[in-house]
Amino acid sequence: MIVIFLIAGALIFAISMIFIHPGEKKIIWVSIGLILSIGAVVVMTLNYNTFLGMKKVSQTQTYPLTSSVKGQHALAYQQLGTKNERVYFYATNPMQQKLAKTNPSTGTAKVTHNSKMSQVKITRTYRVYRNDGLRILFSNGIPNHQFVSQNYEFRLMSGWKLKKIAVQDKKS
Repeated sequence: MIVIFLIAGALIFAISMIFIHPGEKKIIWVSIGLILSIGAVVVMTLNYNTFLGMKKVSQTQTYPLTSSVKGQHALAYQQLGTKNERVYFYATNPMQQKLAKTNPSTGTAKVTHNSKMSQVKITRTYRVYRNDGLRILFSNGIPNHQFVSQNYEFRLMSGWKLKKIAVQDKKS
């Protein structure tokens, strides 16, 4: 919709510059065309850079956590580089063949020990438009429900350990 305003402003500006004779009427129509064009460009730029008209919404889900290492109560992880960045491998179902993993580039992972239950809490954050009017206005720009981040909180019961694994050790 904002693109329609941009095109309309450009057309009004061009047509008024070409076909309307000099005078007060021409100044008004040229000004309207410029304001529409420049306003549409500014609003589109703000939408792309500062997410104008959007808000962040979080969705949290909690799953029971089963051991990611056979025969042990452990949460497996793989160290990335020299910092505290880790990829955690986890399962939420004992019958699960392939382990799910965290992605440090899209969020954070936190481990808490001595919890009452072993579970993983996953919080996904999205950007959504504040109302339908803004969604329609920016329908050609940033999509609704744009993914922002995903954060993990692993709560481990006492007796559970963190186990560092090599790439070939993880269940695939």
